[in-house]
Amino acid sequence: MRSASMRKSWLALVTLLLSIGLLAACGGDSATKCSDEPGSSCVWAGTGVAGLDEDGLPKTESRFYWPIDLAFGPDGTAWVVDWNNNLIRRVNPDGTLVTEIGFFAGDGPLEGDDFSEPGIDRRLIQLNHPTDITFGPDGNVYLAVWHNHKVRRFDPRTGLVRTMGGRGPEFAGDGETWNEARFDFPKSLDFGRDGTLYVLDQRNQRVRKISPDGTVSTIVGTGEAGFSGDGGAPELAQLNFDTGGNPAPSGSLAVGPDGNLYIADGLNYRIRRVDFARNVIETIAGTGERGFAGDGKPALQAQLSSVTDLEFGPDGRLYFADTQNHCIRAIDLTTGTIAMVWDGKGEGPGLQGRQRFLNRPLGIAFDKEGHLYIVDTFNSRILRATS
Repeated sequence: MRSASMRKSWLALVTLLLSIGLLAACGGDSATKCSDEPGSSCVWAGTGVAGLDEDGLPKTESRFYWPIDLAFGPDGTAWVVDWNNNLIRRVNPDGTLVTEIGFFAGDGPLEGDDFSEPGIDRRLIQLNHPTDITFGPDGNVYLAVWHNHKVRRFDPRTGLVRTMGGRGPEFAGDGETWNEARFDFPKSLDFGRDGTLYVLDQRNQRVRKISPDGTVSTIVGTGEAGFSGDGGAPELAQLNFDTGGNPAPSGSLAVGPDGNLYIADGLNYRIRRVDFARNVIETIAGTGERGFAGDGKPALQAQLSSVTDLEFGPDGRLYFADTQNHCIRAIDLTTGTIAMVWDGKGEGPGLQGRQRFLNRPLGIAFDKEGHLYIVDTFNSRILRATS
């Protein structure tokens, strides 16, 4: 039995830890636990240990296996792409984590046909390394399922999943409907203002679009890896993404508030913009040389390393996960300057004592309150940060 003095010492320690915030990442919905003080952060989801647990645990007590993307739905609900568990998971209002699409397996489905309407039950779908999630104007959820070479659509009202293109790695379908489309490691998705779905078709070295009428076409890239085309028509430009038999996820895309398309041009170590009004592609960040340099300077003088996610923040800046530099950076498109946003140094509650503060962060997102979320992939956790 503890003595009175021991109990008093224990209570004093707990009080001290609470006062400095070291226990802030514990418990249920940490949205009420995270500090809004500039420079603070917390573990918002994940234990930091790779694995898989049963559904229904608090998100800070649930394990991921290399989460790769996070997105917030129109209702504010958070959805997580759990890359190496081959699952799409959702955070309930009470802070618990549940599986929404898929189960732990490879390609599928086990039964049924997800190539025709109305699709099949979300619990019968076998995902193989999904990489991106976005929400369409039709209220559906869209997935880039990387190793399946598919774009899939999930209707949360019916619980059914339908493939919108892809039956194996190849290039096909331009000028035809999305039923005929073929992709080769589709990495990233985003919607334009008019309902056009843009697809980064990684190993095909292209950006393609699915128009609202369902027609598929290439809008950026010749299909040959390289770097060329700045100042000219986007479809004549070369992009450079990781290839090979089993490439790493490479590049990203995002539609900006200006309606233009922004592309993280993976192995060209650049971020490029497609100006639709002028029909021109141009580099807005990166010298083309891999490295880390340039914060506080013009973005065109900066060095980048494996940019894998792009998101526009509430302040209008273009934020990106500079994955191999283990940090989050942002570009002010008005001034053209680049800045460090988060490298994890001096992190707040619950994040001390790790070998590396951020370990290959592959995804970022903003909630409706404007908080920044960092998918700290190789640490198998998601952080919420206030810059």
